[in-house]
Amino acid sequence: MSKIPVAQTVADSYRFTFGGLGRVIALIWLPIATMTIGGYFVMQSYNVGMAGSLESGDAAQQGPLLLRMFAFQMVNAVLLAVMAVAIVREILAPLKRPVFLRFSLGPAEFRVVGGFIGLYMLMILFIVILTFGGLILGFAGSAIGGAATKQGAFAIAGLVFVFGIFAMIYVFARLGFVMVPAAALEGGFGIERSWWLTKGNFWRIVLVTAATVIPIAIVWAVVQVTIVGADVFNPHLELLRDPAAMMRHQSVQMRQLSAHLPLMMGLQFLLAPFMYGLMFSPAAFAYRALNSEPKKLMA
Repeated sequence: MSKIPVAQTVADSYRFTFGGLGRVIALIWLPIATMTIGGYFVMQSYNVGMAGSLESGDAAQQGPLLLRMFAFQMVNAVLLAVMAVAIVREILAPLKRPVFLRFSLGPAEFRVVGGFIGLYMLMILFIVILTFGGLILGFAGSAIGGAATKQGAFAIAGLVFVFGIFAMIYVFARLGFVMVPAAALEGGFGIERSWWLTKGNFWRIVLVTAATVIPIAIVWAVVQVTIVGADVFNPHLELLRDPAAMMRHQSVQMRQLSAHLPLMMGLQFLLAPFMYGLMFSPAAFAYRALNSEPKKLMA
């Protein structure tokens, strides 16, 4: 059973991202530019439109906005796959010439998109099962009667939910960690192959992710809080009892986000090479360590 070399994988990922920053930029600049420009116009329209809908109480306005946002997210998934495959290919099969653009939209990229969709659908299934499982246990306890019985049923439901969350993290770490290189090199969506390759490596995956993805995610969160303010991320659950107040608060949040959107999108564009370099390169280095037989990149 092969093991992911944690320290080496982390070091290689940072070396690839920071030491070869120009190369990373060359690999992803076109998808990033497309996502940033398109994201600005879509998000600006969405925020302003949703704020107007909440203020007027006309929920019918939200339908076209949600549909447009869904379409944009699907395009984003394709562009994300393009960047992921480009980074994986550069690590596992680097070109012998200088790279100024490595944009490909072929079978490998669409296999990765299929993998993304598969993981998303599995996550939805997990959440549905956990939610309904908790509700069934809660209703069962209420039907049986007795304060102690109800408390016990809700406690068990809570434990099942917490266990389910940890199980979901375990499953998705295994299914998704080397999905992109597996799909690009071996065909299929890469999900099943990732599961088999990462056997016995869960905690190594956690350590690699904690050392690469989490730091840049924290940087981005700090940037957002600095620009927009911490309150915009506060759900204000105390307003749930007053729907009108909740809608007014959400409208204010949307308009705040809209006002700061140009700066946020610009900074996101600047941070993108670091974000995506550290997001996708660990999987490629780990895949190479886990695979005893080198494989040729598929189309």
